[in-house]
Amino acid sequence: MPDACRRLRIIIVKVEGEAAHAKGADGALRAKRWLEATTRASVPWVNPDSVARPKLSFPWIGGGKSFSFDLGGTLLGGDIEGQEFLAESKKYENAFHQNSMYNEYLAKCYVARKLRPDRCDNFMWITWSAFATTTWADLVSVDRVRRSVLKECKRALGVGKADAATEIDDALCKEVAGRLWIIVLSDRQEKHLVLSPEHQGLIRKHVTEEAAKT
Repeated sequence: MPDACRRLRIIIVKVEGEAAHAKGADGALRAKRWLEATTRASVPWVNPDSVARPKLSFPWIGGGKSFSFDLGGTLLGGDIEGQEFLAESKKYENAFHQNSMYNEYLAKCYVARKLRPDRCDNFMWITWSAFATTTWADLVSVDRVRRSVLKECKRALGVGKADAATEIDDALCKEVAGRLWIIVLSDRQEKHLVLSPEHQGLIRKHVTEEAAKT
C-alpha cells in the first residue's frame, strides 16, 4: 500500500473513532438527563469525568486492562431508595452489534458484582435501538449471564475454557440476572415524555421539605 493511501486510511480510522467516541459521550449525557428527569435517579457519575472514572471502573479478574461503565448513581424513592446502579448507554440508530456488546457487558456485570457487591444493586443497559428482539426475554435470564461469562472466561474468571464451567458461580449469575434493567429510549420520548423542569423542581422541593420534617 502506498504511503499516501496508508496515511489516508489512518486519518479515516482516527476520525471515525473520534466520531464514535463523541456519540458515545453524548449518549451517556442524554441517558443521565433522562434518568434525572424521571426524578427517581441521581446520576453524579458520567465517564470520562475524573471523579466518575474511579467510581465506574473495575479490574478484570483475569488481569489486563480494566473496564468501566458509562454512568452510575443512586435510585430514589420507594423500595429502591438509596440503591446504586451502574449503566451502559448505546446511542445507535439501529441494532448494530449490540447483541455481542451485551454479552461483554454481562461479563462486566458479573465481575463488578463479584468484586464490589455493595456497589452493584442494579445494572442498566440504556439503548436507543432494540436488539435481539426474537430472544428478548433471554436478555435478562440467568442462562444468558452464564453463557456470556463463559465466553469471556479468561478475563471474567481468570481461567481457560477447559476450566471455566467449574469456576463459574451460578448463584452470582442469578444475582446479576435479577438486577438487570433494559431501557429503550427514543428522541421523542426524551423530549416529550418526561416531567418538565418546572414539575421536576416542585417534586424535588417537596422531597426536600418532607426530609426536613423527619
